[in-house]
Amino acid sequence: MKILQTANLGRGYGGISGSIRYSLYDTLGTQTVSATNTGVYELGSATGLYGVELSVTTQFSGSIVWSINGNSNVYATEEVKVDQKLTRYTQTGRWEVDSTNKQMVFYQDDNTTVIARYNLFDSTGTASVTEVFDRVYSGST
Repeated sequence: MKILQTANLGRGYGGISGSIRYSLYDTLGTQTVSATNTGVYELGSATGLYGVELSVTTQFSGSIVWSINGNSNVYATEEVKVDQKLTRYTQTGRWEVDSTNKQMVFYQDDNTTVIARYNLFDSTGTASVTEVFDRVYSGST
């Protein structure tokens, strides 16, 4: 799932997008993405407002930590809120029943990016789209 994360490091740190880095940590504090500046951009010109589009699984839960390369005194952190975005996308994006694969497919609000697939079953546990009794998460691709 693609989500936007931003940080306000202050106007005094504007114009240095090449030096802005981020890391991702799960809820246990384990680093899942090492410090990188890949994809970091500044919103506007010399604003000190930075953003990055992250690709995370729909199950990810954790935080993004922003830093400035070579400056150990400046950090910013924010919770990565996949569940809120997932809820929004399932309400605003397209969904369809795939009768070939017996799945319910949910899309982001761009109506093309798949965010979740659910296998559909009838009351006997047989894959079905006509008498849906149960759905089981099968992934996001």
